[in-house]
Amino acid sequence: MKVEAHAKVNLTLDVLGVRPDGYHDLRSIVLPIPLHDDIELVAADDLAVSFAPEGLSPATLAALADLPPEKNLAWKAARVLQAATGCTKGAHMTITKRIPAGAGMGGGSSDASAVLNGLNELWALNLPKARLCELAAEVGSDVPALTLGGPVLMEGRGERVTPLAESALAGYPIPDLSRLVVYTPPVFVSTPAVFREFRETDRGLGANDLQPAACRLHPEIKAALAKLTAEGCEGVRMSGSGSTVFGWRRHG
Repeated sequence: MKVEAHAKVNLTLDVLGVRPDGYHDLRSIVLPIPLHDDIELVAADDLAVSFAPEGLSPATLAALADLPPEKNLAWKAARVLQAATGCTKGAHMTITKRIPAGAGMGGGSSDASAVLNGLNELWALNLPKARLCELAAEVGSDVPALTLGGPVLMEGRGERVTPLAESALAGYPIPDLSRLVVYTPPVFVSTPAVFREFRETDRGLGANDLQPAACRLHPEIKAALAKLTAEGCEGVRMSGSGSTVFGWRRHG
């Protein structure tokens, strides 16, 4: 079975405060985009994850191969699904990476969400989407939104997701994806570092409350925002905690 793991952009991202568990309360409109990783799922007796060499440097491929399975969100998603259902089936997962890492586009989270949805079918578990989203919250903050799919309102630390059409923000204008321009500057961004840099005065300065903090840490992001603006894109902003920025080509 082959499944697509779609990247996302955050059309909005509001940081509402710090939770008792140390995470931040967020509110974000999450939009899947055409860019995606490919994952091949093959039924097996055990769980294993590997990476196709396509598009990866030998050094990156070697680093990924050395990564312990439990550090891989796709593998973790499969284990969570097994544990929740008592399923003893396995799968070999081969991931072809196209979504850049450390870019605020949900690369590892998108792989995990695709694995949850794909193994639910491959293993004939027939779990409803709501239950898959509950399990996704055990894997990572962005995973429930990508597991649900489509434009969603994400709240809490990411565990609460609502289809945008059914949320209080129903009618929020979703841009034409054919006009979307995405640019990822060559810098890896640590999400925890951006949250540590976040200041209360950063709130409400734009569509993404984390953008000022990320720009302070990485001037390359500020330059990327200026680049898209100079090229005539509209609504330019950062996705997630960075480094990816995006906007929309003007009509015509």
